Formats: sequence, structure tokens, C-alpha cells
Amino acid sequence: PMVRRWILDQMLHWVEVMGVDGFRIDLAGQIDEETLRYVRASLPEDLIIYGEPWIAPSDPDVRANPAWSWYKSDAPITFFQDDARNAFKGSPFDVEERGWAGGDGGSRDATMVALRNGYAEEARSTRGISYLDIHDNWALADRYALHDHNGLEGVDEAAVRIAAGLLLTSVGPVVIHGGTEMLRSKGLAPLEHVARATASGPIQFKGRDDTYNVRVPNRFQWSGLAPGSPQASMRDWWRGLLALRVSEAGKVFRVDQVPTDHYRWITPETETLLGYVVGGQVLVLANSGGSPGRFRFELPQGSWRQVSDAHEVDPVNGVEGPSATLSGGPQDMTVPGGSFLVWVRN
Repeated sequence: PMVRRWILDQMLHWVEVMGVDGFRIDLAGQIDEETLRYVRASLPEDLIIYGEPWIAPSDPDVRANPAWSWYKSDAPITFFQDDARNAFKGSPFDVEERGWAGGDGGSRDATMVALRNGYAEEARSTRGISYLDIHDNWALADRYALHDHNGLEGVDEAAVRIAAGLLLTSVGPVVIHGGTEMLRSKGLAPLEHVARATASGPIQFKGRDDTYNVRVPNRFQWSGLAPGSPQASMRDWWRGLLALRVSEAGKVFRVDQVPTDHYRWITPETETLLGYVVGGQVLVLANSGGSPGRFRFELPQGSWRQVSDAHEVDPVNGVEGPSATLSGGPQDMTVPGGSFLVWVRN
């Protein structure tokens, strides 16, 4: 009980004195469910609290009694939805996995579940929090690097754009790893795990997949954001997607409970093609393959304005092109490979 009180006192200090908006609880799976429920009930309702559900308890008594522990289905706080991460861009434990955004058509069904948060443990879309990468694991730029998993040597920018598009057109809360929006790479870290001798003994460095105990590879290279650079272009892509998500049309992504027909799917035979109409207001046509793909579908009635092409997202002014405006009814469109196209209904 005193430890529980101490935890709450610390959190209240950060809220009332320091003015924080919320907490991301590291290793939340090692904290008992009762304590987390107590903390959640004792803090302001609008405070953000989320954390890691998948860490095995360190207490052997808890490991021996699974009922004492908790996971997603009985999580006392919002949790990282790693199934969405795996569908969008692949598991962090196998960098060779690329997810649907990286051209793995076999992940299309899982991606559709992730977009609508259609998980058994998520009766409400706010139960889990979706993401692509996080500080512990492979940076997205290194996952989609062109050479040796080193984003400093070039990145498959189309795959990164598609991954960002999937995340930010999914329902429920999302978290973004700092620097992902500007292609931040950990390429200065060794690729594999290594041990380095020091005066006090060897130090283990886990490698590029987890740079928790190195300094330089984790730095933000702000100098890379020169006008016209790939980093600046990618930052603007994320900025446009975020503007879309918080716009009036983006209300369709900011829902707590998701109706069965909230996502109307467009699924051509080629599995690297995926389209969806969200809430009758937003149309997405994505092609994560390398070749042009054909979409045939029925679009809800109305006037639809294109706000994203293969390189730009502008929800205010829209983008130019042969499909800049669509009218409801039958559609037959060819979408270039590596594209994430978005329209909104006026």
C-alpha cells in the first residue's frame, strides 16, 4: 500500500506541479492490475495513460499464477497494440518483415483489422494505441533502408509514406516515434549485437535494433531538414496527414466505437492493392507493390476532392492531377506502385 501511495504521489506531482498531460508507463506489465486501476481512478479523467502490456512479470510468484497478471484483454490502461504495428510494417523482432506498407500482400487482411481496430480486446477503439516504431526497436527508416538496414544510405520513401498513411487513417489513438517523420536513422549504431571492452569490464551493445545504451545514433539530425531534402519532404508528408486527421473530414478516424460498416473495403485480386471508404467521407486507394494497380469500385454519391498524391498531402488546398475531383458512382482507376492516395467528400 505504501508503494502504491508513493507511485500516485509522484504522478500527482508531475501533473499538478509540472503540468504534464499524461504518462507512458514503461514495463507496465510488471505492475499489478490493481495498482494501475487505483492510479487511473485517482488521477484526472482527461489525463493520458498508456503503456506496455507485453512484459512478463519479474516476480516468480506472479509468473506461477497467471491470474495475478494481466494482458490486453484485461488491461487496466490503454496499451500498445503491437498487432497493428506488425500488420502495417512487420514485427520488430525480424527486420526482414516489411508489413503491408513494404509490399507484403499477405498482410492485407491483418492490415484491414488494424485500420478499424477490429481486435477482440478492443470493444472500443481507445482500448489500444496503434504505432509503427518506438524507441526500443528498429527505426522505420532503417526497416525500409535501401542498403544494409541503414537509413543514412537511402530509404524506400514510398514504403514509409504508405506506413504513415495507414497509421493516420486508422481509428483510435496513435503514437509517433520522435524523428520518424523526418527519416531519423540509427545507422551509426552497429548492425549486430557487440561487446566492447572498458576499464570496468565489457559493455553489451544490442545493435541497431535497440540503441538504449548508446548516444550518438539516437541524436536528431536537424541539419538534414534542408529545403527540398528527402527528410523535409517526409516531414511535410506527415504534417499533411496529421492536418487531415484533425480536420473536419478526419472526424471519421477520431471515433471511440466503430460501426461495422465504418470501413467499406475495396480489395482487388492483387493483395498489394487496398482501398477503403471511411465513414462515407474519406476515400483511400493504396498500392504497396511496385507496379501500377487497377481499382474498380462504387464511390458514394457526392463530389470528392483529392488531397493526397504520391508525394504530397494538402487537406486545405487539395492536389492537382487527372483525378483531382471525383463524382460518386462507378470508378475504374489505375494507381501507381508505391502510392497512397486520399480523397475527401465535399
